[in-house]
This record gives sequence, structure tokens and C-alpha cells, in this order.
Amino acid sequence: MTRRSRRSRREPGLIEIAATSDWKVSAGMSAFCALAGGVIIPALFGGSRILASLVIMLSPIAWIMAIAFGLISLMRYLKTRHTPASSATRTPSRAEPIARSAPASTPVSPPLSSLDKAFLRCAAEPSATEAVAERPTAWSRELIDRIEWKRFEDLCCEFYRIKGIRAETTRLGADGGVDIRLFQDNSDPQRCTAVVQCKAWNQAVGVRAVRELRGVMAHEKVEKAFFMAPNGFTDDARAFAAENRITLLDGKLFLAMLERLPAEPRQQLLDFATAGDWTTPTCPSCGIKMTARDSKRGGFWGCVSYPKCRGTLPMRAAAT
Repeated sequence: MTRRSRRSRREPGLIEIAATSDWKVSAGMSAFCALAGGVIIPALFGGSRILASLVIMLSPIAWIMAIAFGLISLMRYLKTRHTPASSATRTPSRAEPIARSAPASTPVSPPLSSLDKAFLRCAAEPSATEAVAERPTAWSRELIDRIEWKRFEDLCCEFYRIKGIRAETTRLGADGGVDIRLFQDNSDPQRCTAVVQCKAWNQAVGVRAVRELRGVMAHEKVEKAFFMAPNGFTDDARAFAAENRITLLDGKLFLAMLERLPAEPRQQLLDFATAGDWTTPTCPSCGIKMTARDSKRGGFWGCVSYPKCRGTLPMRAAAT
């Protein structure tokens, strides 16, 4: 590696890691800085008259950093607890969703919103999208683009397993910025060695999602990460990934990797990806298949268990 390339690789700073990681990371940083300012620094330098001035200089800095990390931790915590109700409308098409959870049932029925009325109006109508898609006989870019978001995550996990790598998916719901964990350390089988994020979006993934994955790497203490997205990445996302040891896999590259497999495992993955209803999205709240609905704002995916489950997803652009 040349000296120029070493300079171009920028390691993220502590503030950046704290701002992009789970709130517990910045909380731990705050606690350590407070411990350093109140105990460690006075214990190291307070006993010497020569070095006593360092206590006066370093302790306030440590306390300032403790307060800064504490504020970051508080903001990250509040962000995870209070997701804006309008986030579903801002989610990119075919995004891996954030579920809209249902309120607890009460004896008194609340007034029906326009979204509720749309659900009830369509509840008894069969949807054309409920028919199971015809199973393809070979891999293609079009096939990968049609796979629903949860099946795409499971396909990526199964691909690593077929390659002989132990891979585990995260539970349905909030994934903490990682969908798959890889374990390749024979001396310590329980140690995660790499993380994988999957985004089956209809548009290129931007730099923000890749920055969040870098924060997960720091939190998980792993050196490698993979980001799999069928419709690719923006130039800014690619530049950031190149500087931070994140491998980006778009649909074209993933298709090439699938086609390089021997015939038997390649067919095995194809059967896995297209088994049953492989194009209708999975409800992010309860894990069952969704159905197409209409409202004044246009089409959307709704959970068939409504009103027990109110999970929704934006309609795929290709389906309109």
C-alpha cells in the first residue's frame, strides 16, 4: 500500500462513531470520560507537585467530553424511542421498513382515519397481487429485483451458508443496523467476524446508510462489513465504503457471484429464493404476507391481519 493511499483512508473519529452507533456506545464513552476526569487523572498525576498542573488541565477536558457523549447518547436514545409517525411516507420505495405498531385495543373504538377506512373497504376484496408469481428457471437481474425485502435478506444469508460460512440473521423488527452476522473464527466460533446489511430498495443506497454500517462495525468490534443492495450505491456511498473496509455488492455483482456457483448449489438457491410467494412483501410487524391496498394518497401494502396489526409499506414503483 502506498503512502498516498494510507493517507486517503480516513478513520472515523470518536464523535462520528458515537453519532452513528447505538446509544449504548456513546453512553459507555461518557461514563469512561467521567471516570477519567474524576478518578483516573487525579490518581495518576495528583500525587506529584510537578504533574499536578496536568490534573487542572486534563480533568475539565475529560468532563466536557463526558457531557458531550452523554448528550449524544441521550439524543440517540430518544430517536430510537420516538420514531416520527410520518416516517413511513419518507421511506424509499421497497425499503426495508420500520413497522408502524398498533396501539393497544380498548373497549371504545377510536374514530376511523382515512387509512382505516381504506383498509376496511378493501378487506373483502381479493387482490391481484395475492397470486403466487410464476417460478423462474434461471437467475437474472429482473428476478433479483422482484424478490421481496425479507426473502432477499434470507437469500443473502443462505448464500453465505452455501459458501461454507456460518451466518445468522437478526430477528424481525429493529435490527440495530445489521441483518446478518458472519462467524469465521475457528478458534472462537462465537465471535462475530463480519456484518452484512441488506437493502432491497428500488433506488441507489446513499452514503448515510453506509455511514451507519460503519458505526455498527465499531460497536460490534469487527473489521469487515458487506452491504448488499440490488440497485447499487451513490458515488458518495462508494467513496466512503472504500475508505472504511466496507464491501459493496450491487445486483450485477451478486448475480455474477450466484452464476459462478456450481450447478447444484446455484439451483438450490434459486429454489429457496422463489419458493411460495416470493414477491409479496412480508409484514415488518408480524412477519406474515401483506396485501395491496388503496387510499386517497395512492396504493400501499397493508397487513392482512388489520386491525390487529397495522403494519404498512410503500408500494413498489414497479408495481404501479
